[in-house]
Amino acid sequence: MLRFIPKGQLMQLINYSEFIETVRDALIKLHRGHGELPPRFSTSIRGNWWGLMLGYVEGMGVGVKVVNLYPGNADKGIETIHGVVLLFSETDGTPLLAIDGSSLTGLRTAAASALSITATAASTDVLGFIGAGEQAKYHALVFSRLFKVREAYVASRGRGRLMDFTRYVQELGINTHITTNVREVIDKSSTVVIATTSTSPVLDVKPRAGVHVISVGAPKPINEISRLVLEGASCILADNRGAVLSEAGEDFTGLRLMDLSEVLSGDAKCMRDNGYTVYKSVGFSTLDVAAAYYVYRAYIKGSG
Repeated sequence: MLRFIPKGQLMQLINYSEFIETVRDALIKLHRGHGELPPRFSTSIRGNWWGLMLGYVEGMGVGVKVVNLYPGNADKGIETIHGVVLLFSETDGTPLLAIDGSSLTGLRTAAASALSITATAASTDVLGFIGAGEQAKYHALVFSRLFKVREAYVASRGRGRLMDFTRYVQELGINTHITTNVREVIDKSSTVVIATTSTSPVLDVKPRAGVHVISVGAPKPINEISRLVLEGASCILADNRGAVLSEAGEDFTGLRLMDLSEVLSGDAKCMRDNGYTVYKSVGFSTLDVAAAYYVYRAYIKGSG
């Protein structure tokens, strides 16, 4: 019988430093030709996004994820992302494990964002959060386990989510401040996470030099960063260039995007110079394969 790993059990299996290294290894393998990234299928059902993603990473397996995005759930106090990830053996196609897709997506997205921090040598001393939903929580959790974080500044339109998120971050041991606007978050933070469902840019002012901006709101029609801000960046990283260009709501026309895997592999450098850097994530299946493989290994180890 195929074993299903729910959120509660999944969270207990994670060693965050080992988890991020598994994601790093998968990205490097893909960049060096040791993985496959088939086209993903997506559609809209009753105005909500549904996606089907498959991926393969040598030595890790084949992953299949069915995922959806229901933005309206935020107003109901329900998670906006739901899904299931299946991991299959690469040698004989045997299904190995089924995993809660919402929590796995949150963890692998935050892990890739953490890798963008190391790739740009950004500071995490003071974090900023624009948006206070589940993705913001996963980023706060993962960052608190991987980096030294002293303070956080938060802005969100939903008062209830804002207060809940603030309590959550404080429980992680981070001194947290509620702000009145996006500009205050940008001015006071060294790394800023934008995790919203906004269809118009929430960041339309250029950050000061040294700031690293992480945008994880996706896919279209979500649009978090203005063209003006993108044009002013010293470097723009993408979790996957092709996916970002085809699926992100922001306008990247004519701009140079680097794959995160290029920088992690040492084949490119994301230079800040005297400016700021941007990382855009829309999510793709290599991240799911890496995360599922890590969970599978941890589960087998714990069951042995």
